Amino acid sequence: MSRNLVELIRRHDGIAAPTALDLLKESVAARGELTEEDLQRTAAVTGLPEATVYGISTFYDDLRAPRGERHVRVCTGTACFAATGGSHVQALSEGLGLDLGSVRDDGSVSLAETVCLGFCHSSPAVFDGEVIVAGPGAVAQVLSDSPTPAPQPQWHSLLPEPVLTRPGDWSGLRRALSELDPQQLLELVVSAEIRGRGGAGFPAGVKWRFVRAAAGDEKYVVANGDEGDPGSYIDKYLMEQNPELVLEGMALAGLAVGAAHGFILVRSEYPESKPSLDAAIERARQAGFLGERILGSDFSFEITVVEGAGSYVVGEETALLACLEGLRGTVSARPPFPAERGLYGRPTVVNNVETLANVPFIAARGAEAYQALSPNSASSGSKLVCFNERFNQPTVVEVPFGMSVRELCENVAGGLRDGGRIKAVQIGGPLGGILPAARLDTAFDFDALAAEGCMVGHGSILAFDELTDMRALAVHLLRFGAHESCGKCFPCRIGLRRAHDMFAADAPVDRARFEQLLETLELGSLCAHGSGMPAPLRSLLRHFPQELSLA
Repeated sequence: MSRNLVELIRRHDGIAAPTALDLLKESVAARGELTEEDLQRTAAVTGLPEATVYGISTFYDDLRAPRGERHVRVCTGTACFAATGGSHVQALSEGLGLDLGSVRDDGSVSLAETVCLGFCHSSPAVFDGEVIVAGPGAVAQVLSDSPTPAPQPQWHSLLPEPVLTRPGDWSGLRRALSELDPQQLLELVVSAEIRGRGGAGFPAGVKWRFVRAAAGDEKYVVANGDEGDPGSYIDKYLMEQNPELVLEGMALAGLAVGAAHGFILVRSEYPESKPSLDAAIERARQAGFLGERILGSDFSFEITVVEGAGSYVVGEETALLACLEGLRGTVSARPPFPAERGLYGRPTVVNNVETLANVPFIAARGAEAYQALSPNSASSGSKLVCFNERFNQPTVVEVPFGMSVRELCENVAGGLRDGGRIKAVQIGGPLGGILPAARLDTAFDFDALAAEGCMVGHGSILAFDELTDMRALAVHLLRFGAHESCGKCFPCRIGLRRAHDMFAADAPVDRARFEQLLETLELGSLCAHGSGMPAPLRSLLRHFPQELSLA
């Protein structure tokens, strides 16, 4: 019912009307907490029931965590776990004299956890007020009240002609408007066989076809910039260092499917992303690449950037759309898919930021040139990969598909620091399988990784050294999974907590019972969060059973 109300309100008040989430975030920013009066005012302004507004206020981390005058958020993501085993969290808590999720009696300081700040190259990371500090001295800086913004390494490309790290120049849109009609552009994207870079790897062109063919004149393009996978910071780099390429990809998607407006949802944990995108949008409008009748054509396209409020599962496409509408970021059953009924009930393209950033090259150079970028793989195009702090050269690198994981880890990222040896790597985020050192010769592409129970996902390569306790890693992953469940379906909501409790207890884990639980998660969960979490756990069962203390 709430989504129907939002759709009706939007049709009456337009896209610029503030959502319930917008108003609640403003209240938290002003007073550090939400009051009953805030909820009532939000309900009155938006027309939503108070119960709906209450549900929104209790869903997002940024609304729930108590805030002092100085708000400190410590990253508990997997890259930070790999760097310290979690000791940085304990040290910060003890140093501030605060438990996670608490505030001093005088309201001066508060401490909360967050996942993830996108500084996986310099773990551990802490968000102190408006400053992100990272690295071995991060906790000491916070405790001495002298936070210094952490530097970010430069990205680079291994390709002779970079695709994703080159500055966006709108050449793809220029060609599309002058030489191609929308159907021809769409077929180029289909022929290029670009697969989604955010997780499932679904063909982007096929998704665009569905939206173009869907009934109705009003359609939308949504860029998923809610890159919540701990260990990944690829989309962060694209949005902050090459925003024009992302915007051009969105405009091309709009041209191909018949949409006149696009939205980007970015993470509040990436404080520089929205300003970077907003500035690039203004530059594009001034240059005639966005707005009315772009470059003198009949095509008009606008883009709005929306900042989230702290939720991993909002990276799932239906939860993402609910968040954009200002509602709880819970998943929805499919069908209908967003391509048929998406944002505000209209047909919607939902693509990951990196997926869209590939499209300008395809529009400018064609499908064959795109497929030729990775001659040693059946996967088309190139891929951005990123490495965590355990490596000697952690940063974002554009690579062709088909290189081995070993080449990426040892040659591109320089192996582990301090002479360490890789025990295992997790590829593509917390839903990705874990590859042991003995399997590092696996090719980095969609099919080869899938055969190993892994996935390309976002493209993060997160290494664990030989000191890593694999049972502790299982506890860490399950704690994350349980905390980030949206709660919509009981297999995920209850199953992940029970799985966590099995491993967190000081007792052997009943393997048969645990595997039954994993099967229930895979078959009964509503979205990929619940059905995907078993993948890394199955990898640990397969490759490190002796460390898990199984019965």
